[in-house]
Amino acid sequence: MFLGIILFFSCQSQLNIVGKYTVIQRGKYPKVIPVTHYITLNNDSTFNYHYQPSWYVKKVSFGNWKRDKDNKRIIINSFIQDIRNIPIVVTETKNNNNSFLLFVFDNPLKSDTSVKWTLNVNDIDYPLNSDSLVLNKGMIVDSFYLTGYISPEDSTYRVPFPLQDTIESEKYNIKNSNNNVYHIAFPVFVDYNIFYYKPLKDSLKLNKNGFLFEGMKLKKK
Repeated sequence: MFLGIILFFSCQSQLNIVGKYTVIQRGKYPKVIPVTHYITLNNDSTFNYHYQPSWYVKKVSFGNWKRDKDNKRIIINSFIQDIRNIPIVVTETKNNNNSFLLFVFDNPLKSDTSVKWTLNVNDIDYPLNSDSLVLNKGMIVDSFYLTGYISPEDSTYRVPFPLQDTIESEKYNIKNSNNNVYHIAFPVFVDYNIFYYKPLKDSLKLNKNGFLFEGMKLKKK
């Protein structure tokens, strides 16, 4: 009975802080140049972060959050901590009717022509001009990884400006050298905001109806 009461109040406390926390704006300028700065704590223990102080600057992040054991702080950790080591999901299969090596890329940014991709196989870069790459039969693959970069000539329209112009996946080591088909995908949370992504790892002290983040007071909306 006593344990049930503790769990009930613990869950209630957790739910009480779920919501959107945003910066308090004062004065006339926010009406002319609105500042978007918020962290949303979701019911499923994930968070979303968005910061855009002008047309030219934008930062986003997403990950998990939890309360510390004393219920005095919120701990946030982005799903991606290294933009040059983004997780990928790879499925290996064998096609007995095809002796060539086939790499199939499930490109989440397919319609963005300013983003170019290369697939590095055994330390050699191969341009990905489509969503698939065929390599010569007889080649033994040890590892590969993806690199995405914004082509300067195709990115002049980009406003706001990206935080980084290059992203990279983790290196994948082949599990079975007898396979010859590799399907490559990013986790579902990788989208068009990836070039504006800011890895976050912080412990935020809770105060009355809000917390301090990057020197600004965010209050529950």
